[in-house]
Amino acid sequence: MNDHVDPDPSEPSGPSGADDHHDRHEQDDDGRDPVLAAAGARLRQGSTPISAQAVEIGVLRRRARRTGLLAAASVAVIALLGGLLVVRDGSTGDTVLAGGPSSARIDRLVASLPDRPVDPTKVELVSTVSTFADCDALIGDLREVGARHVGSRGFGAYGDVVPGVAYDEGRGAPAGVTTQDKAASMGTADGAADAAGAGQTLGTNVQVLGVDELDFVKADGTLVYDLDGKGNLRITDAGSLRVLSTLDVTPGPEGEPGGDRVGPVGPPRVTDLLVAGGRLVVFGSEYEVSAPVKGDPSATTATTAYLTVTFVDATDPAHPEVTDRVRVEGSLVSARLVKGQVRLVTTANMADLGFVTPTTAASVAKALEVNRRSVAASTAADWIPYWQRNGSDARPLVPCQRVHVPDTFSGVAMTSMVTFPLGAGRFEPAATSILAPGSTLYAGPDRVAISSEVWVDPIDRDRLRFDDWKTAVHEFTFAAATDGADRRDRRDRRDRRSPPSAPSYEGSGIVDGSTIGQFAFGEVGDSVAVVTTRGTPWNQDPERGVDLTVLSPDGRGALSETAKVADLARGDGGVEAVRFVDGRVLVSTGSLGRDVHVIDVSDPARPRRAGRVAVPGTVGYFHPLPGHRALIVGSRHDRVGDEPDARDRSWVTARLLDVADPDAPRIVASWERPWASDDVGSDHHAFTYWPGRRLAMWGVHDARWEAGEQDPDRPNHAVVLGTGGGLTEVAVPAASRPPEVPAPCPVVEVTDPEVRRMVGPGGVVLRCSERSAEEIEWPRYRCYAVDDTLIARYAPTERGRGVFFLCSPADPPRVARVLVVSGRPVLFTDQTLETLDPATFRSTRIAYHPTGEPYWPRAVP
Repeated sequence: MNDHVDPDPSEPSGPSGADDHHDRHEQDDDGRDPVLAAAGARLRQGSTPISAQAVEIGVLRRRARRTGLLAAASVAVIALLGGLLVVRDGSTGDTVLAGGPSSARIDRLVASLPDRPVDPTKVELVSTVSTFADCDALIGDLREVGARHVGSRGFGAYGDVVPGVAYDEGRGAPAGVTTQDKAASMGTADGAADAAGAGQTLGTNVQVLGVDELDFVKADGTLVYDLDGKGNLRITDAGSLRVLSTLDVTPGPEGEPGGDRVGPVGPPRVTDLLVAGGRLVVFGSEYEVSAPVKGDPSATTATTAYLTVTFVDATDPAHPEVTDRVRVEGSLVSARLVKGQVRLVTTANMADLGFVTPTTAASVAKALEVNRRSVAASTAADWIPYWQRNGSDARPLVPCQRVHVPDTFSGVAMTSMVTFPLGAGRFEPAATSILAPGSTLYAGPDRVAISSEVWVDPIDRDRLRFDDWKTAVHEFTFAAATDGADRRDRRDRRDRRSPPSAPSYEGSGIVDGSTIGQFAFGEVGDSVAVVTTRGTPWNQDPERGVDLTVLSPDGRGALSETAKVADLARGDGGVEAVRFVDGRVLVSTGSLGRDVHVIDVSDPARPRRAGRVAVPGTVGYFHPLPGHRALIVGSRHDRVGDEPDARDRSWVTARLLDVADPDAPRIVASWERPWASDDVGSDHHAFTYWPGRRLAMWGVHDARWEAGEQDPDRPNHAVVLGTGGGLTEVAVPAASRPPEVPAPCPVVEVTDPEVRRMVGPGGVVLRCSERSAEEIEWPRYRCYAVDDTLIARYAPTERGRGVFFLCSPADPPRVARVLVVSGRPVLFTDQTLETLDPATFRSTRIAYHPTGEPYWPRAVP
């Protein structure tokens, strides 16, 4: 039921009305099934009435688990007495929740609130923020603001919803380094290696030069580091393709389950890593679910997300070791690595305050009152995210004095900018936070910008109308590295080892519309510019304007609008990709992004709409090249054949765009490959540019399945395009299958026709004698354990003789990354590592190197 809709006017409102309504459902003459209505009434009568006290007990239990302030015995005493852990406020004599306000203060705050939560359509977004001298002042303000906005479903939760990373850094947004070194010519037409690329190792494709980004595979020096999808870090010598070591980096349990903890949601995961100089930090996640509040008929449970951070010393790659592991309350937005300093952005939600949801129209008022009391009774531990080393006490991630609160409520997500040295091998954070969800993140060498909006309960997003939506942009800066060659060694040592200063808040500004991904941000001179599209984030109107706004610090804590290009697409919105390049901003708009608009920002104070060029097909990705050029990677579709046998055909496309004259952009070269698709538009890390040889490289996948032509033997490929002059197809190397090896267990002959159909063409059944085996690896096959019930049905005499596996031929390997390690191309696929000759791009060595779920295929985090 909607938080902001009045209860049925025919029913009494408030707590008593909600309870009285239970007895009269079956008497309503409104067309409802009387049998179902009566059953529902009996269920409600049998449930324990929910009370504020039950909610407060649930909050105390969760707070005890998080902070470690209460021993298990104390929690047991609370449950036994059926009361609250209380102390006496000496000044007032009021009962006080442990760590919280007095009951009288809670009552006064709840009594002062209007009947309904704040109407978000009447909230005016402002760009100012406030800070507070101490935790009492901060939390007092947050209680009042939060209680005014919380709804009958809390802050938009829908029961057992696992809070995840709702930040799409790559949505419709291209990437690549901002500049490239001048390079010699690519070489001869047959692809002979150029000396400019010899011995070079390329890192992850990034948005900003010198700012490394997260990925699940990294090349550094002569090594390849990757996460295998099973919680392990692998370190591989790129020359021999020999795995030097495998290290379990899966997050471990943080204490024994107990109290109100039900258990985790899914297994702990590791997803991303950063590496430099043999030192790594691995990021993962885990979740905890708490028991529902006693008496809550909606059985609402609280799910708390945790980011895990694991430090690994791999200076001896054959013997890496974990040096520290912590968990941080909240979810990973993203992280960057700049000169040895990790810049981490997290967001934490008030997931475990004991919120409930209404089960009937008349229970809306009761749920609203309970949720308001829960917020009114909150403490600093509920608002301030914490971090914890295994076995140690929880510590606040940020001091209350460094929490910035927008003067327009933007939701309860606490977004934290955290920095720590990679080389220290331990988590030594310095942080600054803002009470706003980081819906979009931009990270440059020294600054971070996040966007946030007026908070709207998800249940109200389609019901309410927002005619003039705006977005706040908040800018933070990190301590800049010291310049000077004479201090370089000292600086490098400091960057690797010394805790940095906390990020500084610079200011906030307001832009029209909604931001559309991290690549819609860019730096223009000393200012931050952002591309926005009109409408709300969940309902952007493709037929409305697209704007570019330049925001500059005014020295008084605000980002002032210093320039703007309004409606740059002249009403033809639908932005698919944006890219800031040297003195230009490229924006693809229209139906599937078919028009590329050029904005001239060579004079940051006077950006102007320049030229436009039409591009066949979809624009998904821009990559900047030297000489005011950009490579556009996209796709197009056509239909071939005569009806009724006509088929849809997809193409991967590349266009070379020249914007030297911003008023007359032109496509100077094109390349296409039929029956193909790629991941570059959704994952910019899938693209590699080799500046020493001016080569663009990425994986393409066979797409004949779209026409119903499935062929398990048709290989996928990598594309190697020369960009030195026009576009030259240097090579399209196929991704080879892994080496063929004998089955790891005896093959069982299958004669039963039904089982034969289950096995499928080319499939086999293996019987392994090791009863404890849960999985096996067999190159060229995907193997799954057979359930005992199937064995009992089809081969009852075989039960107990081992573990059976059904193995089907694996699909052809898919190229996820084209790495360059010590001047040699390496294909990283879901099944293999394969080195290529740098001159001919022919396969020279291949090794079985499987990467499992949940990372395949994988979207940008």
